Amino acid sequence: MHLLFFLQSLLTLNGEDKMKTTESTLGYNGIWYKGIRVLLCTFIPLYLYTFTSCEEVIDVDLNSAESKLVIEGAITDQPGPYTVKISKTTDYYIPADYPKISGAVITISDNSGFIEHLTETEPGVYQTDSLVGIPGRTYSLKVVLEGKNYTAQSTMPLPLEIDSLTYEEDAHNFGDDKLYNVLCNFQDASGYRNFARLKVYQNNDIVNNIFLFNDRLLDGNYIRNRIRYQFDPNDKVMVELWSIEEATYTYYSTMKNAIAADAESPFNSSIPANPVSNISGLSSDGVLGYFGAFTVRTDSVIIN
Repeated sequence: MHLLFFLQSLLTLNGEDKMKTTESTLGYNGIWYKGIRVLLCTFIPLYLYTFTSCEEVIDVDLNSAESKLVIEGAITDQPGPYTVKISKTTDYYIPADYPKISGAVITISDNSGFIEHLTETEPGVYQTDSLVGIPGRTYSLKVVLEGKNYTAQSTMPLPLEIDSLTYEEDAHNFGDDKLYNVLCNFQDASGYRNFARLKVYQNNDIVNNIFLFNDRLLDGNYIRNRIRYQFDPNDKVMVELWSIEEATYTYYSTMKNAIAADAESPFNSSIPANPVSNISGLSSDGVLGYFGAFTVRTDSVIIN
């Protein structure tokens, strides 16, 4: 399903010493610009992986630009198979389906000595067969395409475990009907940096915002992540808490910032920077996308 959106996400820190509990505020869905397309630095389908039946696809438009290669892949600690997708961008002024790239030779290996060659199951889509994602392991991606090598590496963090999902009436709602915010509650692991993305569903539909968390100044605290999105009574809200490494966090953060910057000036024709990719190699200049390994924990709540 295509989800065209803009994000205006705000992260604030509010510590309460007596309770040793920290509430962090993630995003606020207050304004939607209808009919305005998001400008990044190319026209690219960013497949932001989800592990339910729904696949989130974000259409990112831009001014005329040279076609670029897009490599996107993810491994989780949930059952596979895992997928790597390869495509190319198209010109903003020549809208078309994103060309899928066939014929790549793709391997994924880990630091235990495991290696697997992926199979192309359809044009531009390559899947694993026996790979199992394990927290703590480092996974390496190698793509050979048209005589060029593209590589990336990602270490799967230990999971942040969801303690509970709770909800409170939205204090920013001034209408007659009651609306609610959901809080994702979990204990931050102390002694090392933790980064997370929260993927949120409202009645099985993806909420089109990027919600991120990092524990800078919050190390070891009990976290109450207030998701500043307005939910209705009787909504079923599901949250996937992704424990991601810093490079993946940077990818989503720079994407979020570029979208927010364009939303602030929707008639600006300048081209913001692309999300920071971790795809590297001598021939990787201009390659977009990312390769990430992360854990996923899921919980849900019904607002009543």
